[in-house]
Amino acid sequence: MNSPTKEDKLKKLRERYANELFDKLNRIETLWVDAQSDLDPRLRDELNHCVHSLAGSAPTFGFKRLGIVLKDVEQRLRANADIKFDQDQVQQINNLLEEANHLAKQGTDTLSNDLSDQFAARQRKEKPVIVFLEDDVQLAEQTKHHLEHFGYDVKVFHSGESIMDTCYSLNPDVMVIDIRMPPGSASGPETILALENYTQINCPVIFASGYDTWDDRLSAVRAGGQAYLRKPINFNELVEELDNLTGRSKEEEFRIMIVDDNELLAQHYATVLSSSGMETRVVTNVEKILDEMPAFGPDLIIMDIYMPGCNGVEAAGVIRQHSGYTNLPIVYLSTESGLSKQLEALRVGGDDFLQKPISDLHLVSAVQIRAKRFRELSQLMNKDSLTGLLNHINLKLSLEREVAAVERHPAPLCFAMIDIDHFKSINDNYGHPEGDRVIKTLARLLTERLRQYDFAGRYGGEEFAVVMKNTSVEDGVKVVEDIKKTFSDIQFNVGEGHFSGTFSAGVAQWQPRMSMAELIVAADEALYEAKHQGRDRICTSMRNQSKSA
Repeated sequence: MNSPTKEDKLKKLRERYANELFDKLNRIETLWVDAQSDLDPRLRDELNHCVHSLAGSAPTFGFKRLGIVLKDVEQRLRANADIKFDQDQVQQINNLLEEANHLAKQGTDTLSNDLSDQFAARQRKEKPVIVFLEDDVQLAEQTKHHLEHFGYDVKVFHSGESIMDTCYSLNPDVMVIDIRMPPGSASGPETILALENYTQINCPVIFASGYDTWDDRLSAVRAGGQAYLRKPINFNELVEELDNLTGRSKEEEFRIMIVDDNELLAQHYATVLSSSGMETRVVTNVEKILDEMPAFGPDLIIMDIYMPGCNGVEAAGVIRQHSGYTNLPIVYLSTESGLSKQLEALRVGGDDFLQKPISDLHLVSAVQIRAKRFRELSQLMNKDSLTGLLNHINLKLSLEREVAAVERHPAPLCFAMIDIDHFKSINDNYGHPEGDRVIKTLARLLTERLRQYDFAGRYGGEEFAVVMKNTSVEDGVKVVEDIKKTFSDIQFNVGEGHFSGTFSAGVAQWQPRMSMAELIVAADEALYEAKHQGRDRICTSMRNQSKSA
């Protein structure tokens, strides 16, 4: 059976909302009758909250005019929060509530499902096609072999003429072309211009050359080249350029926490954001926020202001008391239109204010922009500058979060420690720049071979750590073994020669009641055993019935 689509989920939410609508209106009318003669603040707070909640949610579920009427009621109630209503005020609110019931009986007048396809989760191509035009057969094959390790489908051509008839059908994502070809053959820029005229192909181009003259670089620019690489080609530099041009940089889904006591409205927002490629967590009881945050690790919190027991501004203040959440974006989403109250909410702990009702498109766009900015700033502080992986501190923080998650909801969690063999010899024999290149190559392999929801970090020096969710120790060993084999196959060119590298690894699986520190020790002990056995191998923790691969 096919899983329900976004449209199916939203339709069911609208149906639930319509079915519950009259009960909510009846509750408002009951409270209103009592509030006309009773100044009890608890009674009035409940009345205000019920009206506020319905006014904010109605347009989202297709009752736009109902939302406008109830917003008017809300404003009149708040204007008389501490005094009795006179007869004119009572009659005005009675008329509005009567109109509200009439609009509810008429059914929906709008649909808020305006989410554009451009915000749908994008599926990246598994293997981008790279056309490589190079007359040096050995260099071409060597480059092809290297790029295939990093998930690229490389098509090699040795002349501009040979590429003309086949390039269109390949639909390449990027072309890598030697700027100078043998006498009698078209140059790289000439080939590109001919391809654009003949096949209408217009994809990013990287020029490579053993020459570094002004004329060569200028001709590359005039032909539309996005990059110019010197030969001998630095494979890491080439892979980085290809990653940028193909958009293959692997980015974890934004994690959005939605805090709203209106469950249907919160679920609507969650459905819309999930359909746009974000991971969501709904919290309807504001007191449970801190319980949910460590395991979920939100990139952004969307929070209503008016909630029973504790309002959004107060909740933001509690969140800000915890050092790990001082910079976490909090976006208020409320019907509150008063500028002074909005500014006060932002002063206390919020980062932005969005007003209900909000269209799906506006919600997605606003959340994506703010979450992306937060993540980019966080990455500057959290990532290792050489590899782009998590640094030591944030690797441990992320691992701590995952351990907390499996403690609450038990699931396999695999942790691996990786250490490049004889790394000091690489630095001594080939220089520190080559050592850095080896480190960056392994880091790129880890990024390529791990799933989107797994992560890796640089533990220190030539040592790395990998966290694999929902993975047994046996499957974890298979993943690390595949990476190890690929890494050892890669040739690093130095002058006229080349060398290759290997690594050792220790793999451990989280066990019930095992702390994060104990999990790290278990993997580290297994790594030590792998080195003790001769390096270039993988060992598992004794706690997972030690074995080597």
